[in-house]
Amino acid sequence: MPQSLDEGTRGQIVGMRASERGDLISLPIPGRPKKLNDCHPRQLACVVQQNICKKLAKIKKHITIYVSINTLGIAIHKDLGKQSCIAVKKPYLSPVHMEQQLKFAWQHLSSTIEQWSRVIWTDESSFKLGKWSTRTRVWCTPQEKYELESITINHQSGQRSFMRSAINFISNVYKPSLIPFYNELIDAGVAENYNQLTLMEDGTPIHTAQVSNDWRQFNNIHKLQWPANSPDLNPIENLWFKMRYMVTNLFNPKTMEELKAAVNAAWGGIPFEHLYNILVSMPHRMQAVVNARGAPV
Repeated sequence: MPQSLDEGTRGQIVGMRASERGDLISLPIPGRPKKLNDCHPRQLACVVQQNICKKLAKIKKHITIYVSINTLGIAIHKDLGKQSCIAVKKPYLSPVHMEQQLKFAWQHLSSTIEQWSRVIWTDESSFKLGKWSTRTRVWCTPQEKYELESITINHQSGQRSFMRSAINFISNVYKPSLIPFYNELIDAGVAENYNQLTLMEDGTPIHTAQVSNDWRQFNNIHKLQWPANSPDLNPIENLWFKMRYMVTNLFNPKTMEELKAAVNAAWGGIPFEHLYNILVSMPHRMQAVVNARGAPV
């Protein structure tokens, strides 16, 4: 801690200044004066909180002092500790969804990595040509990034894109892909039989159709009871962001054929270490859901 000067030392400094300059007037502070005084950050914090998704030009219209957009951005970052971040997307969860998700987390809170490794994870995602659709940006600190005010909620629109029928799904996915994969795991010693493996699927109609249920039961394929509308719990969701980045920035396909090749190359290019890290995150995901009482994590 710096020590304060005694009266004698201060007097000597004042005397030296008077003898050198002939007066005791303080010199002006060099540089341009600050346009934002000590009370402005409080006003700015209130304006930013009320316009958390707005661009700087929009926020500038709500403050009472004229500053440039560049100065405004510096003040938000320096004085408030906030920066413009891409808003994290989370699915809409009703109270019923949160209750189901919390129940699922409690049921699997003690599941081990070995038990999770015997789950066959599945998911679907779409890829398209061109850049990603517009993403929402928010002003937040690193600690606020996952708070409810800083995330965007995805609501299901009810619209359906083209979806295979359950019968076609069995012929195009279950038989040519799922059964051979199960057999590969058994040959590799991961499991002794189908009963030791569990299939994870979401609640889309092709998965819940009676013909799909009958086929799985006939082939001794056990299905994990997955809570509705909880894609953020599925570890494959972490891969889609990485794959879309690779497809767009590394391959930049121009045609549908190039897009298909890019998706396959991106999927094959994911390191095993990345897959393993996602797998071992499952116990932490369950604990996070419990801590959030079923809310999005």
